Amino acid sequence: MKRSWRLAPALLLALPLAIASPAAAERPSLTVSVVEDGLQHPWDLDFLPDRSMLVTERDSRRLLLRTPGGSVRTIFTAPRHMWAGGETGLMSVEVADDFASTRGFITCHGYRHGGKQDVRVVRWRLNRAGTGASYVRTLVSGLPSTTGRHGGCALTTGARNQLYIGTGDAAQGRNAQRLTSGGGKVLRVDATSGRPVKTNPYIRSSSRMKQRVFTWGHRNVQGLARRSDGTVWSVEQGSYRDDEVNKLIKKGNYGWNPVPRVTGDPSYNEGVDSPMTDRSLPGAQRTAKWRSGNRTFATSGGTFLNGSSWGDWRGALAVASLKDESLRLLRFSRGGSLRKTWKPVALDGVYGRLRGAVQGPDGALYLTTSNGSNDKILRVTARP
Repeated sequence: MKRSWRLAPALLLALPLAIASPAAAERPSLTVSVVEDGLQHPWDLDFLPDRSMLVTERDSRRLLLRTPGGSVRTIFTAPRHMWAGGETGLMSVEVADDFASTRGFITCHGYRHGGKQDVRVVRWRLNRAGTGASYVRTLVSGLPSTTGRHGGCALTTGARNQLYIGTGDAAQGRNAQRLTSGGGKVLRVDATSGRPVKTNPYIRSSSRMKQRVFTWGHRNVQGLARRSDGTVWSVEQGSYRDDEVNKLIKKGNYGWNPVPRVTGDPSYNEGVDSPMTDRSLPGAQRTAKWRSGNRTFATSGGTFLNGSSWGDWRGALAVASLKDESLRLLRFSRGGSLRKTWKPVALDGVYGRLRGAVQGPDGALYLTTSNGSNDKILRVTARP
């Protein structure tokens, strides 16, 4: 999720997150339209204050700007040392909260130079004409990368200029539980400087990466969404089962630990003895608020839906799926318990693989497809 556009923060906090009776949970009528096509693996999008749209393409490493009038221009293509391979490339994009004064935006992408390869988070400045961008600084580097598998990477802003960064474990067994690794984590840093937030749980550590850790024990975070109550939630891909939605609690361990259990196992063990939440680990492990069950949908982006047009599904989490080629709306209670799910027919297998999910300033839900050719940006409007 990026930010809530239609309602002031005080009104957002007043939204009725508690679930009404099943009879009252009426589904709004959805209309789906294509606002852009001809794209290749668009990964994420975000909106500028003038309602222009920034769009990333993973493999081409291209950043596009689409104006409210529908014209599209390239801001950059494959900046120096930006790397794409496997599941990694130009991924999440987040417009800075102070964009009006700084013209700042943030991306998460692969990087390769001089034999070094990692995933990093970088801050850029969009020029006044909206035709190009210049590098400002690297906020976080050293996020693990191997073949490009499990590269993450999701961004969302929090209160007081905070930036949350969801990462993948790079398909390396011990990363998710190793606090000095940036893999399999949600990190929390200052969105301008990249410094760890002072209230992070391990701020006194001698390890700079550990200072950034907010939560750990994740497999491959594909989406982050901030709810109207200020809580941040992750959308995470499962192994052979159990895609997850997690409510993030500071210092929470979410239990992914794919290390060998039997002599002769490979170094990255995703079998039945590596559950998404490993209860045999020391301490307490956090339980997912939603799981896909005994098969995976390859969940990806997510955003909480605000605004009266969504009716009884206002406040629900919209989650896109790649393998399942679908959208799911998940309704949670104020405390975070799952109450109801909805898989709209209008987005069930109609447009192929769905990747990004962002609510726009007009209250509509925007989705990106990820089919590899002639990919699209979809606009989904709701009417009670």
